[in-house]
Formats: sequence, structure tokens, C-alpha cells
Amino acid sequence: MTVFAALIGALGVAAGLALSGTLQNFASGVLILMLKPFRVGDNIIAQGQEGTVTNIAIFYTTVTTFDNRSVVIPNGKLSNEVIINISTKGSRRLDIEIKFSYGIDYDQLAKLAIQTINDSSDLLKEPTHRIGISLLEETGYKVMISVWLKSHGFNDAKLLFQEKLMDAFKKGGIPLPGVAPK
Repeated sequence: MTVFAALIGALGVAAGLALSGTLQNFASGVLILMLKPFRVGDNIIAQGQEGTVTNIAIFYTTVTTFDNRSVVIPNGKLSNEVIINISTKGSRRLDIEIKFSYGIDYDQLAKLAIQTINDSSDLLKEPTHRIGISLLEETGYKVMISVWLKSHGFNDAKLLFQEKLMDAFKKGGIPLPGVAPK
């Protein structure tokens, strides 16, 4: 009888250990559904993945990445790790840092950058943009351009703005980094 009781106890411990991950995912799923650190449709960064939450189930959450991969993340991982919700505030800041040689007139390139910002309809007017010299080096200086974009569609707006900025510099006679002036 003692051996039988020990065997039943060992099976109970083994089953408990086998289900501990599942129970953790279940409890975490309940917490996520109750506390709502993110919702379906939010863009998040979690477990090294960035994408849109497409499903929140009791045991796992599905995130569709921007290159259209479905990533299934156990809720236990989401409740015990850092989650960055990039949709909550509705806007994101885009920082672009470009290096120029000292022969390039900063006032001229700042003027072109401001004109490009003002002409770009995808950029938010508030908070206001910032442009400044972020670093002085031996071979040149770096200019930081910070603008605000909507969270949804961030990557598309980023690509479009960078293209417009590059085009404005070219048309304005500002040589781009790595391009020798004519």
C-alpha cells in the first residue's frame, strides 16, 4: 500500500510539473485579458518580435509581423517579460542622424530640412520637430532631425519622409554622406 501511495504521489508531481507551463500560460492569459496591457490591433514589440496583435487567446497571443509572419507567443512569456506597446500614445518619434562634412553649410541644410518637414503631410505638427547638430567630429558634424509620425503606418511614413529629405538635399546642392561634392 505504501508503494502504491508513493507511486500515485510521484505521478501527481510529474503531472503537476508537466502542466506547470500550461497553467502559467493560462494564468497569464487571464491577466492579459483583464489588465489589457495591449489589445488586438495594437503594434507591440515583445520577445524580439515587432508587429500587430491579431489574436489574444487564453494560452497564447498571435502577433503578425510587418513582413507578414504570424508569431505565436505563449502568454507566460508576455506576462513575465517587457512589452513595448508602440500604439498606446498614437504617435512615434522618428530620429534621423546624418553626417556632413564641415564644408557643408548647416543653415542651408537646416532650411531644406524644415521646408521638407513643412511640405510632408504624413508628419504630425505637434509635438514640434527638432533639428540640430548632435555631434562634432574630426571629419564633420552630425545633424539630428526629429519628427513625429502616427503610430499606425509609421514605417511607410518613415520611408517616404526619408526619400523626400534625400531628394530635397540633392536638389538643394547638399552632397549626401559618402557622395563627393561636384
